[in-house]
Amino acid sequence: MGIKSFLHVKLDILDIEESLNFYCGYFNLKPICRYEIDNGAIIQLSTTGTPPGIELWYDKTYQDLPETRIHIAFEVDNVVSFTEELRSQGVEIVKDPFEIGHEVISFIRDPNGYLIELNQDKKS
Repeated sequence: MGIKSFLHVKLDILDIEESLNFYCGYFNLKPICRYEIDNGAIIQLSTTGTPPGIELWYDKTYQDLPETRIHIAFEVDNVVSFTEELRSQGVEIVKDPFEIGHEVISFIRDPNGYLIELNQDKKS
């Protein structure tokens, strides 16, 4: 018995619409499915319409979210211009673009406080 594939990363969220607008609007993720649960909803998103992706988990009993050290990374065409576009839309920029090896990276925050890495491979 072995691992077949990676499916998703679960993110607890406080506001469904705000989170969907962020991930679908800025990162072009598409909802794969939505499940209603006792206290809220689970919504799976991906870039391709199939896993792997992000699972947004909304529970209306949540008052706030636990602190976490995880981050999600997205590959983008141009980190500098994408970071500036997000800044102009009011998205929190945690770290402006910087170079490391063959990559250009910046960090932003989503509406729930999760750290998002924007990554550009300078070789491609």
